[in-house]
Amino acid sequence: MPPQQQTVAPRSRSLETISIWALLATLVVAIFFFLPSSIVPFATTKTFLLAAGALITLALYILARLGRGNVIFPPLALVGALWLPVVAYAVSATFSGTLFSNALWGSALEPDTLGFILVATVLGTLSALVLRRPEHYQLFLRVGAYVFGVLTALQALIVIIGQFSPGTVSPAFSIPGSFNDLGVLLGFGVIGILITLRFLGLSGRTRQLLSIAGVVSLVLLAIANSPLIWTLIALVSLGLFVEAVMQRGTKTVESDLDETAIMNETPVEAGESSHSLLVPLAVLAISLFFLIGGTLGDALANALHINILNVRPSWQSTLAVGQNVYASSPVFGTGPGTFGVEWLKHRDAALNATVFWNVDFSSGIGFIPTSLVTTGIVGIIGWLAFFGLFLVLGMRLLILRAPQDAFARYVSIFSFVAAVYFFAVTIFDLPNTVIIALAFVFAGLFISSTRFAGGGEQWGIIFAKSPRLGFVIVFLLTILLLASVGAAYALVGRYIAASQLATASSAFSSGDLDAADKAAQNSIAFAPSAAAYQIEAGIASSRLDKIAVSTTMTPTAAQQAFQTALSGGINAALTATRITPSDYQNWLALGNLYSKAVPLGVAGAYDSAKTAYQKAQALNPTNPQIPYILAQLDIANKNIKGAEDNLKTAITLKQDYTAAIFLLSQLEVQDGNVKDALAAALAAAYFTPNDPNILFQVGILRAATNDFAGAIVALSSAITVNPQFANARYFLSAVYAKQGDFKSAAAQMQAIADMSADNAHMVASQLAALSAGKNPFPANLLSVSPAPVK
Repeated sequence: MPPQQQTVAPRSRSLETISIWALLATLVVAIFFFLPSSIVPFATTKTFLLAAGALITLALYILARLGRGNVIFPPLALVGALWLPVVAYAVSATFSGTLFSNALWGSALEPDTLGFILVATVLGTLSALVLRRPEHYQLFLRVGAYVFGVLTALQALIVIIGQFSPGTVSPAFSIPGSFNDLGVLLGFGVIGILITLRFLGLSGRTRQLLSIAGVVSLVLLAIANSPLIWTLIALVSLGLFVEAVMQRGTKTVESDLDETAIMNETPVEAGESSHSLLVPLAVLAISLFFLIGGTLGDALANALHINILNVRPSWQSTLAVGQNVYASSPVFGTGPGTFGVEWLKHRDAALNATVFWNVDFSSGIGFIPTSLVTTGIVGIIGWLAFFGLFLVLGMRLLILRAPQDAFARYVSIFSFVAAVYFFAVTIFDLPNTVIIALAFVFAGLFISSTRFAGGGEQWGIIFAKSPRLGFVIVFLLTILLLASVGAAYALVGRYIAASQLATASSAFSSGDLDAADKAAQNSIAFAPSAAAYQIEAGIASSRLDKIAVSTTMTPTAAQQAFQTALSGGINAALTATRITPSDYQNWLALGNLYSKAVPLGVAGAYDSAKTAYQKAQALNPTNPQIPYILAQLDIANKNIKGAEDNLKTAITLKQDYTAAIFLLSQLEVQDGNVKDALAAALAAAYFTPNDPNILFQVGILRAATNDFAGAIVALSSAITVNPQFANARYFLSAVYAKQGDFKSAAAQMQAIADMSADNAHMVASQLAALSAGKNPFPANLLSVSPAPVK
């Protein structure tokens, strides 16, 4: 039997209504929020809005319950299951050995943190507790339908405007955060429309509006063209089609067996029956069409100038990292938010041959696989227990004890499918925090609807009738209310710190050291973080460079300023290494500061810098940049043999590392080994004549011996093999200019500029000089720096 409804006081009812609207506002604002600014962290703001909304809704719910004098719960088995992942995260954060504050907050409440999982679970639990009546469900779903309609219309408008006025808005701009996240929401909307049309009686106008929204969504989905989303839509469409056929068949099967009953057979309702069959069948056909012809969607996106890039580690790479983690920390994992650290330790060096060689991935193939890696066996138990209970109990309810009321049954089916859909996305993809929160919210909505199932019931406690238990519950609710206030204070401080950190990073990138320093200090004041101290160390390093080349400071003032900046920078870098010792970039920042003192002959500077760099190398052993930096340190310390060894290590890790190839060539020339180096390079070119990196090295070494004609041949061959080899074109341009062939030199520089707008900006001065018949390169070609291009 459905739970009996009780009369409530107006004030309590108003607080309940406000808490429902607070929950809705949290989700709506998180979906639509965006600011056209690089200073305010976009994704971070959405996450913090979810957290703030969860705390506000929680506080309103507690006040409503205290005002009403009771608490009411749906069946508790699934509510408890919802909290199993949080328990797993808490256990892992406590016993994995990682710093608890890092596991709780991360740098900005990233998905794989205890803090965010707690936020998502609170939102899901509040959905189960706050949404209790059919009118609550109606409000929630009606607002959701309006939100989906507005989102679809706005996104279609953005794509259209972007075709005619890309300067106003990019056609690739996505309101939810990325086009991939937009595809997830659109797929959810299409599935929701299919379920609504099948199980809910609607007016003709409402059906038309939903159909229009569905068609527009399918067009946008064709642009996003996610195989995962098409697969999930196809599965739901197939299920609805089969269900509709079975339901339709029950009305005619017996009459078909009795030929004498044909004359008395009542025709099946043509409109409803054909509609419930044709719509899922049409959507199934469209899904299969784009799954089979995957390039069609890509062609459509390219035609509309929408480039969708979704780069993440493969299943193989994720599993490889997981195997190494479980070999060393099987029970509790390495702790929430540590996948990036483990990825760098165990990633395949073959990635150095790709364009993503210097990308530090912080997640695996999907959110759930990432979580299973970082939280260990306790994470596996938590997630599997939750999914097992949710799927088994949910399917059992829908099959054996589905609500008798049509609307309640529709809510149960819709919320269950929605939760499964969103959780499937978290397994196979890396959605943003809003998508993950929606998975928990719809799981909570389904849990709430179980009170209307056959044999289902809700239970509650009236404080006045159970004084002792009521006192305990009131006390706990009061403590939870006060804790939410404290959490809100910490949340605001963390968000301000993240915003100031983004400001500091932007100012530092633009060269405004004072503004960057002020913003970094503000960030530290609200919430000390390794990233903020890392920026402080970078600021100190930049100031040291300025002091070293200053012509206005007296030697005494320069020495004092140098010591002050160096001391402050080292302290900041050391603090960063203490906060997050597993971040290799903190150790690089420390090593960079110590290395500034090496040319000055400061005692211990070289050893301290080398130790810091070696710790960074231990954390990121396949990164070719670190041995290259070590080689530069050895050069500053006049250890040429050590520098050559480190450069060879860098080249072994990344065979097309042109900066290391060029620097090694310079050292070999300085060491008088040009002929031997050239002979070795020519021998390598003989066996691999189409390797552009070897041809590049041959060209550099021939230029070192003043064999400019040979250098031109080698560098031209490298370009023939790889026309996008910007560094080869850059040095070829320098060789042409050395010989006075400014026309050919300008042609090579123009080819570099045509590769991208950034390249055009970088080589603008050299191109202008060559076009004017002037040589912008130094007389010694080996002193030419590698091309500052991408």
